[in-house]
Amino acid sequence: MKKFLLLAVMTAVAFGASADGYKFEKVWELNTAQFNFVTNDVRAGFGMNGKFYINDKGTQTVYVIDENGLTGTTYAGGLNCGITRDEAGNILVSNAAFPGVWGADASIIVINPKTGESVEYIVPEECGLLGRCDFIGFAKGDFFDEGSLYLTGGNTGTDPYTNGVAVFSVAGGEVDFDNCYTATVEPAVTGQTSTVINYYKDLNGDDALLYAYRSGAPSKLMADGDNFTKTAISLPNKGACNGCFPFVWDGKELFIYPTLPNYLNGFAIAEAGAEAPMFEVAATVAANMNSFQNNWVNAEVDENGVTIYQYAPGANLAVWRLTKEAAEPKNVYILGEVNEQQWAANAGTLMDYDAENNVYTATVTLDGRGESGENYFSFTTELAENNDDGGWAYIAPFRFGAVSEGDYWYDDMYDGQPLGLTYENGQAFRVMGGEYKLTVSLENMTITIERIQPEVMRGDVDKSGNVSIADVTTLIDMLLNGAEMIPEADCDLNGSMSIADVTTLIDFLLNGTWPE
Repeated sequence: MKKFLLLAVMTAVAFGASADGYKFEKVWELNTAQFNFVTNDVRAGFGMNGKFYINDKGTQTVYVIDENGLTGTTYAGGLNCGITRDEAGNILVSNAAFPGVWGADASIIVINPKTGESVEYIVPEECGLLGRCDFIGFAKGDFFDEGSLYLTGGNTGTDPYTNGVAVFSVAGGEVDFDNCYTATVEPAVTGQTSTVINYYKDLNGDDALLYAYRSGAPSKLMADGDNFTKTAISLPNKGACNGCFPFVWDGKELFIYPTLPNYLNGFAIAEAGAEAPMFEVAATVAANMNSFQNNWVNAEVDENGVTIYQYAPGANLAVWRLTKEAAEPKNVYILGEVNEQQWAANAGTLMDYDAENNVYTATVTLDGRGESGENYFSFTTELAENNDDGGWAYIAPFRFGAVSEGDYWYDDMYDGQPLGLTYENGQAFRVMGGEYKLTVSLENMTITIERIQPEVMRGDVDKSGNVSIADVTTLIDMLLNGAEMIPEADCDLNGSMSIADVTTLIDFLLNGTWPE
């Protein structure tokens, strides 16, 4: 099926600094006209797993749509247009007479989209006097086992619970009558004809409800015993279409919602109380696309980002993706006595960045200039322009080094082991001369030091780069003077240095091959 892409482009509006470091892109979009739906019968829909689920109350069918159009998968739907999902990914469909209230014989149909299994629960009278049954919000738990759906009151009647919240619960795959009731809200909410209550876990990990109706500001509801307390939420440029969805991601409690101009299909993402949205998508229609002012948006969070689904009946279906932009890697310089350098705040050895492993590496030579044959080094992420005034003020707090009260003495027992780094008074590493591979992780604040063992030429006792009679003389002198063994002197490969090595070396010089 042909994709019909609408003309307007997303405005990745960085109205404020809150958009810095984030990427927001359209994945795909379809015009709903191609499906020949009767718009009045398909007033609600949601997305998950890359697909949209729309309940057609005219045919009592749930249709599944992906980027290629109708998938051919359908489920038995409900008498009403309301449709949502629970935390387990089950589809919940409103099966109550339209238009009307959650009255006698009203029910919720639950569908497992993976297996096609379904179950139907009658909404009990314990849920109290309720209002319009058109729309339902995101549900808590797993409705094939244990969960709760939050339904709204109406705007008529004198019952004290009319403007409250009905809690409809299931447990063990059956209606949990003991936990079906009507809760009050303080300060009181105003019952509306088109209100949706979405369950979510807030930034603190606590159960929360987003109470949102078409023409007013939404509210956050928090449990207070069996009842709820209300806090109004201000969202920048919020319009009066139905649709407002909460989610938590990257340490932020965010809301996606329709924007002004009213009754079109623009939407935005913002934190409550923000002066401007993180991102805002301009409307792609010029006039109200449906007479019931619906523009449904919901979010699906995963470990790599957030998928945003938009269903605007009579206009479009669109999938968007919100992710974090990969930060540019910092520069990491080695300061100190490496690669023939002196200590200086404005000079250092630049390490290589390994993007695949997110670490910095360098191979360095330490010439052993210290009194005991040692060298010193630490690190910085920013070199000073000059060091005329001395000290490290130019690069604080960018200098970092060993976690130690003084210079950290490194020896071979730590070879290949990650050692701690810190920006707080980071000390130098004191290392014996030689060649080393250094691996620094800023993510874990560790350094791994690995000594590069020099290549040993068997028999090159005088380390001249070749084997000759001079090596025999040197080896005999070492044995006579009790010198410490060096690897090149182990000519017979028995792990020690003795007269046998002299004999083996002479045999090599006479025959041109080492004896086995």
